[in-house]
Amino acid sequence: MGSEIGILDTSRFQDAKKYAVYLKTPAGRLRSELAWENMRRFLPRNASKCRALDAGGGTGFASVLLAQIGLEVALLDGSEQMLRIARQQAEACRVTERISFCHADVGQLPRLFDAESFDMIICHNLLEYTEDPSTTVRDLAHVLRKDGVFSVLVRNRAGEVLKEAVKSGDWKLATTNLTADMVVDTLYGETLRVFAPADLHELLARAGLEVVAQHGVRVFFDYLDLEHRTDATYSQIFALESTLGARPEFSAIARYIQAIARRTGASSSKVIGP
Repeated sequence: MGSEIGILDTSRFQDAKKYAVYLKTPAGRLRSELAWENMRRFLPRNASKCRALDAGGGTGFASVLLAQIGLEVALLDGSEQMLRIARQQAEACRVTERISFCHADVGQLPRLFDAESFDMIICHNLLEYTEDPSTTVRDLAHVLRKDGVFSVLVRNRAGEVLKEAVKSGDWKLATTNLTADMVVDTLYGETLRVFAPADLHELLARAGLEVVAQHGVRVFFDYLDLEHRTDATYSQIFALESTLGARPEFSAIARYIQAIARRTGASSSKVIGP
């Protein structure tokens, strides 16, 4: 891909199977399922009359769940392999008719969708890979309806510091990551952007989005050394992660930051939430 602002470099994602395997690991499941749990109270009441955009939706985890509760979903991703897996997931769950699979880069948003086309937008683990996150958020906000909900999930800089200090024991790198804009992704071995909560809030505010809820995702799980993780163990970990992620003193050090936002000045007639 080129270096045009707002365009996602999808070359690293051509090995989509590697990513799909990761999402089935406990770490991958926790990231996806915690993010979904955090969105639940903000889902549209009249789902069958609403549209959602899953920007950079990858293998379709969120898209399938949204379709299952009745939303019409546009899954946008720049990787054909990711979309192929997403379509298989949708077919297995019998929701293909409610999902449109759009092979395109996020930089094409202004040409693909009209203003205020969606009641809900999911932007999970996308901004880390864009050339200009501010432009991406602005373009996404443009296609969000005035009473819509925006969920964004990004890699947390503080979580990267702790990962290197606690898990890797690379204290020099941990110190560097205190102020780093980019870090190396362990799954693909390539660089990605990291954010502090203040960075994310500023991006959203500049796009006319007001944060109404914030969570940390994966506060402690990455530092566990469990040989046998049963379903019961996973459930207990999920419950504690969910509790800690809602508390600011713990969410500040989580591996990911999730913010739920609304258009500034929007009414709350279509959503459930504060």
